[in-house]
Amino acid sequence: IESVCRAVCVLPYPDIQFPIVTSFIASPVTLMSTAGILFLWGSSGTGKSQIATVASELYKTTSVLANSTFASLRNKIQHERFYDPLQCEFEKNFILVWEDITPSLLIENENMLSLFKVLNRKNSRITISSQTPGTNMIFNAFALKVINSIHPLWTFWELNELKRRMFPIWFKKRETMTSEEYRGNSYELSDLNDVEDITLDKLSSQLEIFWRNIDNCNQYSKVKKQLQKHKKDIINARLSSEIIVTHSLIYQLSINESIKRFNDYWDFVNEKILTISSGTEQFLDSFITQSIEAKMKQNNQAINAGCPELTEVVTDIDPKALKEAIERAKTDGYLDSRVNVSELTNLMKNRGYNMINQNGKNVWKHII
Repeated sequence: IESVCRAVCVLPYPDIQFPIVTSFIASPVTLMSTAGILFLWGSSGTGKSQIATVASELYKTTSVLANSTFASLRNKIQHERFYDPLQCEFEKNFILVWEDITPSLLIENENMLSLFKVLNRKNSRITISSQTPGTNMIFNAFALKVINSIHPLWTFWELNELKRRMFPIWFKKRETMTSEEYRGNSYELSDLNDVEDITLDKLSSQLEIFWRNIDNCNQYSKVKKQLQKHKKDIINARLSSEIIVTHSLIYQLSINESIKRFNDYWDFVNEKILTISSGTEQFLDSFITQSIEAKMKQNNQAINAGCPELTEVVTDIDPKALKEAIERAKTDGYLDSRVNVSELTNLMKNRGYNMINQNGKNVWKHII
Protein backbone atom coordinates (compact mmCIF):
# COMPACT_ATOMS: atom_id res chain seq x y z
CA ILE A 1 0.00 0.00 0.00
CA GLU A 2 2.81 2.41 0.84
CA SER A 3 4.54 1.62 -2.46
CA VAL A 4 1.35 2.47 -4.36
CA CYS A 5 0.93 5.73 -2.44
CA ARG A 6 4.53 6.71 -3.14
CA ALA A 7 4.04 5.93 -6.83
CA VAL A 8 1.11 8.33 -7.26
CA CYS A 9 2.25 11.44 -5.35
CA VAL A 10 5.13 13.13 -3.59
CA LEU A 11 4.84 14.43 -0.03
CA PRO A 12 7.00 16.72 2.09
CA TYR A 13 8.83 14.62 4.69
CA PRO A 14 7.62 11.40 3.04
CA ASP A 15 9.29 9.01 5.47
CA ILE A 16 7.24 10.55 8.28
CA GLN A 17 3.92 10.90 6.45
CA PHE A 18 3.55 7.89 4.14
CA PRO A 19 3.65 5.25 6.93
CA ILE A 20 0.87 7.12 8.76
CA VAL A 21 -1.26 7.20 5.59
CA THR A 22 -0.62 3.49 5.02
CA SER A 23 -1.35 2.45 8.59
CA PHE A 24 -4.60 4.42 8.66
CA ILE A 25 -5.86 3.06 5.34
CA ALA A 26 -4.94 -0.52 6.27
CA SER A 27 -6.55 -0.43 9.73
CA PRO A 28 -9.39 -2.88 10.49
CA VAL A 29 -12.29 -0.74 11.69
CA THR A 30 -14.21 -3.90 12.69
CA LEU A 31 -11.65 -4.50 15.45
CA MET A 32 -11.41 -0.87 16.56
CA SER A 33 -13.15 1.13 19.28
CA THR A 34 -12.06 4.55 17.94
CA ALA A 35 -12.12 5.70 14.32
CA GLY A 36 -10.52 9.02 13.40
CA ILE A 37 -10.13 11.06 10.23
CA LEU A 38 -7.23 11.03 7.78
CA PHE A 39 -7.19 14.66 6.61
CA LEU A 40 -5.37 15.18 3.29
CA TRP A 41 -4.60 18.89 3.15
CA GLY A 42 -2.82 21.08 0.62
CA SER A 43 -3.21 23.25 -2.46
CA SER A 44 -4.80 22.02 -5.69
CA GLY A 45 -2.88 19.59 -7.88
CA THR A 46 -0.71 18.11 -5.13
CA GLY A 47 -1.99 14.52 -5.16
CA LYS A 48 -4.71 14.53 -2.49
CA SER A 49 -7.27 12.89 -4.76
CA GLN A 50 -4.73 10.25 -5.78
CA ILE A 51 -4.38 9.05 -2.18
CA ALA A 52 -8.13 9.35 -1.60
CA THR A 53 -8.71 7.13 -4.64
CA VAL A 54 -6.21 4.55 -3.34
CA ALA A 55 -8.21 4.37 -0.10
CA SER A 56 -11.57 4.02 -1.85
CA GLU A 57 -10.29 1.45 -4.38
CA LEU A 58 -8.81 -0.73 -1.64
CA TYR A 59 -12.26 -1.01 -0.05
CA LYS A 60 -14.07 -1.24 -3.40
CA THR A 61 -16.09 1.86 -2.65
CA THR A 62 -16.40 5.26 -4.34
CA SER A 63 -15.43 8.70 -3.15
CA VAL A 64 -18.21 10.99 -1.98
CA LEU A 65 -18.29 14.36 -3.71
CA ALA A 66 -18.41 17.67 -1.88
CA ASN A 67 -22.00 18.41 -2.90
CA SER A 68 -23.33 15.17 -1.42
CA THR A 69 -26.17 15.45 1.07
CA PHE A 70 -26.15 14.22 4.64
CA ALA A 71 -28.72 11.60 3.67
CA SER A 72 -26.45 10.20 0.95
CA LEU A 73 -23.53 9.98 3.39
CA ARG A 74 -25.71 8.30 5.97
CA ASN A 75 -27.01 5.79 3.45
CA LYS A 76 -23.53 5.06 2.16
CA ILE A 77 -22.23 4.26 5.65
CA GLN A 78 -25.24 2.10 6.45
CA HIS A 79 -25.09 0.24 3.15
CA GLU A 80 -21.34 -0.35 2.90
CA ARG A 81 -20.52 -0.94 6.54
CA PHE A 82 -22.29 -4.32 6.66
CA TYR A 83 -22.31 -7.44 4.54
CA ASP A 84 -26.05 -7.49 5.25
CA PRO A 85 -27.08 -3.80 5.23
CA LEU A 86 -30.79 -4.54 5.59
CA GLN A 87 -30.30 -6.27 8.94
CA CYS A 88 -27.19 -4.22 9.85
CA GLU A 89 -25.36 -7.48 10.50
CA PHE A 90 -21.87 -8.81 9.80
CA GLU A 91 -19.79 -5.66 9.93
CA LYS A 92 -17.00 -5.32 7.38
CA ASN A 93 -13.95 -3.12 7.11
CA PHE A 94 -14.92 0.13 5.40
CA ILE A 95 -13.61 3.66 4.84
CA LEU A 96 -15.72 6.71 3.99
CA VAL A 97 -13.83 8.87 1.48
CA TRP A 98 -15.11 12.42 1.01
CA GLU A 99 -13.37 14.85 -1.34
CA ASP A 100 -13.07 18.64 -1.66
CA ILE A 101 -14.46 19.57 1.74
CA THR A 102 -15.09 23.25 2.42
CA PRO A 103 -15.38 24.69 5.94
CA SER A 104 -18.88 26.02 5.26
CA LEU A 105 -20.06 22.53 4.31
CA LEU A 106 -19.49 21.43 7.90
CA ILE A 107 -20.08 24.69 9.76
CA GLU A 108 -23.48 25.31 8.16
CA ASN A 109 -24.75 21.74 8.48
CA GLU A 110 -25.01 20.45 12.03
CA ASN A 111 -25.78 16.91 10.91
CA MET A 112 -22.71 16.76 8.67
CA LEU A 113 -20.50 17.99 11.48
CA SER A 114 -21.97 15.54 13.98
CA LEU A 115 -21.18 12.70 11.58
CA PHE A 116 -17.51 13.66 11.43
CA LYS A 117 -17.28 14.24 15.18
CA VAL A 118 -18.01 10.55 15.81
CA LEU A 119 -14.83 9.00 17.23
CA ASN A 120 -15.82 6.30 19.72
CA ARG A 121 -17.76 3.21 18.80
CA LYS A 122 -19.77 3.43 22.05
CA ASN A 123 -20.98 6.95 21.22
CA SER A 124 -21.45 6.57 17.48
CA ARG A 125 -25.22 6.72 17.19
CA ILE A 126 -26.64 9.88 15.66
CA THR A 127 -30.28 10.90 16.14
CA ILE A 128 -31.93 12.98 13.42
CA SER A 129 -35.47 14.04 12.68
CA SER A 130 -37.38 11.76 10.34
CA GLN A 131 -40.01 12.71 7.77
CA THR A 132 -42.70 11.38 10.08
CA PRO A 133 -43.69 14.15 12.53
CA GLY A 134 -42.75 13.45 16.13
CA THR A 135 -40.34 10.61 15.34
CA ASN A 136 -36.57 10.38 15.03
CA MET A 137 -34.15 8.24 13.05
CA ILE A 138 -31.07 6.69 14.63
CA PHE A 139 -28.09 5.45 12.68
CA ASN A 140 -24.57 4.34 13.54
CA ALA A 141 -21.91 6.63 12.03
CA PHE A 142 -18.85 4.70 13.22
CA ALA A 143 -16.33 4.54 10.35
CA LEU A 144 -12.79 5.47 9.43
CA LYS A 145 -12.95 8.60 7.29
CA VAL A 146 -10.62 10.04 4.66
CA ILE A 147 -11.28 13.63 3.63
CA ASN A 148 -9.35 16.13 1.55
CA SER A 149 -9.45 19.90 1.27
CA ILE A 150 -7.41 22.92 0.27
CA HIS A 151 -8.60 24.55 3.50
CA PRO A 152 -6.79 24.01 6.83
CA LEU A 153 -9.95 23.09 8.73
CA TRP A 154 -8.24 23.17 12.12
CA THR A 155 -7.97 26.98 11.94
CA PHE A 156 -11.75 27.47 12.11
CA TRP A 157 -12.92 27.68 15.70
CA GLU A 158 -16.27 26.13 14.76
CA LEU A 159 -14.38 22.98 13.70
CA ASN A 160 -12.04 22.83 16.67
CA GLU A 161 -13.45 19.48 17.79
CA LEU A 162 -12.42 17.91 14.47
CA LYS A 163 -8.81 18.88 15.17
CA ARG A 164 -8.69 16.32 18.00
CA ARG A 165 -10.03 13.64 15.66
CA MET A 166 -7.79 14.01 12.65
CA PHE A 167 -4.42 12.88 11.32
CA PRO A 168 -3.39 15.84 9.10
CA ILE A 169 -1.29 14.92 6.06
CA TRP A 170 0.47 17.81 4.35
CA PHE A 171 0.52 17.99 0.54
CA LYS A 172 2.61 20.56 -1.28
CA LYS A 173 3.56 21.41 -4.86
CA ARG A 174 6.88 19.83 -5.83
CA GLU A 175 8.34 23.12 -7.06
CA THR A 176 7.78 24.78 -3.68
CA MET A 177 9.39 21.97 -1.63
CA THR A 178 12.82 22.50 -0.16
CA SER A 179 15.42 19.75 -0.63
CA GLU A 180 14.89 18.75 3.03
CA GLU A 181 11.13 18.43 2.53
CA TYR A 182 11.47 16.43 -0.68
CA ARG A 183 14.19 14.06 0.53
CA GLY A 184 12.98 10.45 0.73
CA ASN A 185 10.40 10.52 -2.08
CA SER A 186 10.61 7.54 -4.42
CA TYR A 187 9.75 9.35 -7.66
CA GLU A 188 10.22 12.64 -9.43
CA LEU A 189 7.04 14.42 -10.49
CA SER A 190 7.41 13.37 -14.13
CA ASP A 191 7.70 9.69 -13.15
CA LEU A 192 4.54 9.49 -11.05
CA ASN A 193 1.70 7.19 -12.05
CA ASP A 194 -1.98 8.09 -12.22
CA VAL A 195 -3.86 5.93 -9.74
CA GLU A 196 -6.49 5.29 -12.42
CA ASP A 197 -3.83 3.37 -14.38
CA ILE A 198 -3.05 1.07 -11.44
CA THR A 199 -5.14 -2.04 -10.83
CA LEU A 200 -5.71 -2.39 -7.09
CA ASP A 201 -8.08 -5.38 -7.14
CA LYS A 202 -5.41 -7.86 -6.07
CA LEU A 203 -4.13 -5.61 -3.29
CA SER A 204 -7.71 -5.00 -2.14
CA SER A 205 -8.33 -8.74 -1.93
CA GLN A 206 -5.06 -9.28 -0.06
CA LEU A 207 -6.03 -6.64 2.50
CA GLU A 208 -9.45 -8.24 3.01
CA ILE A 209 -7.91 -11.71 3.35
CA PHE A 210 -5.31 -10.39 5.81
CA TRP A 211 -7.98 -9.19 8.23
CA ARG A 212 -10.14 -12.25 7.72
CA ASN A 213 -7.27 -14.36 8.98
CA ILE A 214 -8.11 -15.22 12.58
CA ASP A 215 -4.43 -15.30 13.57
CA ASN A 216 -3.95 -11.72 12.37
CA CYS A 217 -7.08 -10.62 14.22
CA ASN A 218 -5.90 -12.32 17.41
CA GLN A 219 -2.48 -10.73 17.04
CA TYR A 220 -4.12 -7.32 16.60
CA SER A 221 -6.11 -7.82 19.80
CA LYS A 222 -3.01 -9.02 21.63
CA VAL A 223 -0.90 -6.01 20.61
CA LYS A 224 -3.83 -3.71 21.41
CA LYS A 225 -3.91 -5.03 24.99
CA GLN A 226 -0.13 -4.72 25.31
CA LEU A 227 -0.33 -1.12 24.17
CA GLN A 228 -2.49 -0.22 27.19
CA LYS A 229 0.66 -0.31 29.33
CA HIS A 230 2.32 2.30 27.09
CA LYS A 231 -0.47 4.89 26.86
CA LYS A 232 1.39 7.44 28.92
CA ASP A 233 4.21 7.34 26.35
CA ILE A 234 1.95 8.02 23.35
CA ILE A 235 1.18 11.49 22.03
CA ASN A 236 -2.56 11.73 21.26
CA ALA A 237 -2.98 8.21 22.62
CA ARG A 238 -6.77 8.19 22.33
CA LEU A 239 -6.63 8.87 18.60
CA SER A 240 -3.41 7.08 17.70
CA SER A 241 -3.32 3.85 19.71
CA GLU A 242 -5.23 1.52 17.40
CA ILE A 243 -3.52 2.87 14.27
CA ILE A 244 -0.20 2.24 16.04
CA VAL A 245 -1.27 -1.39 16.49
CA THR A 246 -1.82 -1.67 12.74
CA HIS A 247 1.55 -0.01 12.09
CA SER A 248 3.31 -2.48 14.39
CA LEU A 249 1.70 -5.46 12.64
CA ILE A 250 2.04 -4.51 8.98
CA TYR A 251 5.57 -3.08 9.30
CA GLN A 252 6.56 -5.87 11.72
CA LEU A 253 8.01 -3.45 14.25
CA SER A 254 8.08 -3.52 18.02
CA ILE A 255 5.44 -1.55 19.91
CA ASN A 256 8.07 0.89 21.15
CA GLU A 257 9.35 1.52 17.63
CA SER A 258 5.84 2.13 16.27
CA ILE A 259 5.08 4.49 19.18
CA LYS A 260 8.25 6.42 18.35
CA ARG A 261 7.26 6.72 14.67
CA PHE A 262 3.85 8.14 15.63
CA ASN A 263 5.29 10.48 18.25
CA ASP A 264 7.71 11.78 15.61
CA TYR A 265 4.73 12.30 13.31
CA TRP A 266 2.82 14.31 15.93
CA ASP A 267 5.90 16.43 16.64
CA PHE A 268 6.06 17.10 12.89
CA VAL A 269 2.33 17.98 12.78
CA ASN A 270 2.64 20.42 15.66
CA GLU A 271 5.77 22.05 14.24
CA LYS A 272 5.04 22.10 10.50
CA ILE A 273 1.28 21.83 9.95
CA LEU A 274 -0.84 23.16 12.80
CA THR A 275 1.18 26.39 12.90
CA ILE A 276 -0.23 27.43 9.52
CA SER A 277 -3.22 29.78 9.53
CA SER A 278 -6.16 29.75 7.15
CA GLY A 279 -5.23 30.29 3.51
CA THR A 280 -1.63 31.33 4.19
CA GLU A 281 0.08 28.58 2.21
CA GLN A 282 -2.17 28.96 -0.81
CA PHE A 283 -1.82 32.73 -0.71
CA LEU A 284 1.98 32.61 -0.47
CA ASP A 285 2.36 30.07 -3.29
CA SER A 286 0.07 32.15 -5.48
CA PHE A 287 1.94 35.38 -4.72
CA ILE A 288 5.35 33.83 -5.49
CA THR A 289 4.06 32.31 -8.75
CA GLN A 290 2.52 35.61 -9.89
CA SER A 291 5.68 37.52 -8.94
CA ILE A 292 7.89 35.15 -10.96
CA GLU A 293 5.57 35.32 -13.98
CA ALA A 294 5.48 39.13 -13.86
CA LYS A 295 9.29 39.40 -13.69
CA MET A 296 9.74 36.92 -16.54
CA LYS A 297 7.43 39.06 -18.65
CA GLN A 298 9.33 42.25 -17.69
CA ASN A 299 12.67 40.60 -18.48
CA ASN A 300 11.45 39.53 -21.93
CA GLN A 301 10.28 43.07 -22.61
CA ALA A 302 13.65 44.49 -21.49
CA ILE A 303 15.58 42.06 -23.69
CA ASN A 304 13.33 42.73 -26.70
CA ALA A 305 13.86 46.46 -26.13
CA GLY A 306 17.63 45.96 -26.20
CA CYS A 307 18.07 46.69 -22.48
CA PRO A 308 19.26 43.39 -20.92
CA GLU A 309 20.82 45.34 -18.05
CA LEU A 310 17.27 46.01 -16.76
CA THR A 311 16.49 42.33 -16.21
CA GLU A 312 16.02 41.05 -12.64
CA VAL A 313 16.38 37.72 -10.89
CA VAL A 314 12.89 36.31 -11.36
CA THR A 315 12.76 34.48 -8.02
CA ASP A 316 13.58 37.57 -5.93
CA ILE A 317 10.63 38.69 -3.80
CA ASP A 318 10.17 42.29 -2.65
CA PRO A 319 9.30 42.17 1.10
CA LYS A 320 7.41 45.45 0.87
CA ALA A 321 5.23 44.22 -2.00
CA LEU A 322 4.56 40.98 -0.12
CA LYS A 323 3.59 42.85 3.05
CA GLU A 324 1.20 45.11 1.13
CA ALA A 325 -0.40 42.11 -0.59
CA ILE A 326 -0.88 40.41 2.78
CA GLU A 327 -2.59 43.46 4.28
CA ARG A 328 -4.92 43.68 1.26
CA ALA A 329 -5.73 39.97 1.58
CA LYS A 330 -6.51 40.41 5.30
CA THR A 331 -8.75 43.39 4.56
CA ASP A 332 -10.57 41.44 1.83
CA GLY A 333 -11.09 38.52 4.22
CA TYR A 334 -9.02 36.10 2.14
CA LEU A 335 -6.33 35.72 4.80
CA ASP A 336 -6.80 35.03 8.49
CA SER A 337 -6.13 38.15 10.54
CA ARG A 338 -3.85 36.06 12.78
CA VAL A 339 -1.15 35.77 10.10
CA ASN A 340 1.96 37.48 11.50
CA VAL A 341 5.50 38.33 10.38
CA SER A 342 7.08 35.45 12.31
CA GLU A 343 4.80 32.86 10.70
CA LEU A 344 5.36 34.32 7.24
CA THR A 345 9.13 34.31 7.75
CA ASN A 346 9.05 30.61 8.64
CA LEU A 347 6.90 29.82 5.60
CA MET A 348 9.25 31.72 3.28
CA LYS A 349 12.24 29.87 4.74
CA ASN A 350 10.40 26.59 4.26
CA ARG A 351 10.24 27.51 0.57
CA GLY A 352 13.99 28.03 0.39
CA TYR A 353 14.01 31.83 0.80
CA ASN A 354 16.32 33.92 2.98
CA MET A 355 16.05 37.66 3.66
CA ILE A 356 19.26 39.43 2.61
CA ASN A 357 20.33 43.04 2.19
CA GLN A 358 21.22 43.78 -1.42
CA ASN A 359 22.60 47.21 -2.27
CA GLY A 360 20.94 48.69 0.81
CA LYS A 361 17.57 47.07 0.08
CA ASN A 362 16.06 43.99 1.72
CA VAL A 363 15.01 41.21 -0.62
CA TRP A 364 13.75 37.62 -0.23
CA LYS A 365 16.39 35.59 -2.08
CA HIS A 366 15.73 31.99 -3.16
CA ILE A 367 18.71 29.90 -2.05
CA ILE A 368 19.25 26.80 -4.20
